[in-house]
Amino acid sequence: MRAIHAFFLVALTGALVGEGRASDHQQGGSPTSIPAAVSNGYTYYGPPYYVTVGPDGPVILTPVWPRVRPIFVYRPLPLIAAPIPVPQPRPVARVAPRRIDHAKAVQLVTIGDRLFRVGNYKRASERYEQAVRADPDAAPPRVRLAQVALVRGRYDESAAQLRQALAAEPGWLARAPNIEAVYAEPADFRRQISRLESRVLAEPGDRDAWLVLGAELFLSGQTHRAADIFLRLTDRKPDPALAAFLDAATPATAPER
Repeated sequence: MRAIHAFFLVALTGALVGEGRASDHQQGGSPTSIPAAVSNGYTYYGPPYYVTVGPDGPVILTPVWPRVRPIFVYRPLPLIAAPIPVPQPRPVARVAPRRIDHAKAVQLVTIGDRLFRVGNYKRASERYEQAVRADPDAAPPRVRLAQVALVRGRYDESAAQLRQALAAEPGWLARAPNIEAVYAEPADFRRQISRLESRVLAEPGDRDAWLVLGAELFLSGQTHRAADIFLRLTDRKPDPALAAFLDAATPATAPER
């Protein structure tokens, strides 16, 4: 008797499963199947039907599948523009304050003058350059370097040093000492003046030589001759050093009232 019941259970189960699959094909698919839009390519099979024997005979248990929404839904994200990098300013290097040692500069000029008087122009020039570094705003070291260039016959270099001296200390001309004292003998200074005069006569267009000649005459107390030379040069291109020498020399040449 039990064998007959088992046979009927197997036959009934096969019929129900076949009927369920046919119904799925007619209605467009099983409600439990995963849509193709979100499927990963594998066929999905639901749990099988269960058959059991109750007190009144065989009982078929069929699972109930709820309709569910797809888990994976594609939603495009809004485009977010990448922030534009803002260049940061470079840190400004701090410049150390310039140290000025006026006393050391005066001492170096004094040592350089001693070397200059004995004709050691190389070592004298080194001391004057050290004095310039010790006090860049002082005119005397640069005026001394102009004397070294003068005795070497480098009149363009001498004029450049005079211009730098007046640019570093514009008011220095009002208290400038007699430059002739730097030389060992007055004859040594006059020799340099004679060489300068010969140069400007041979080359009248040498503006630097003319400027040095006027400056040497002015710094040695020959203000009238210096003013004549400066006036001679005023018809050419502007020169701040020339203007400063001319302003310093002109009041001395004005007629007395």
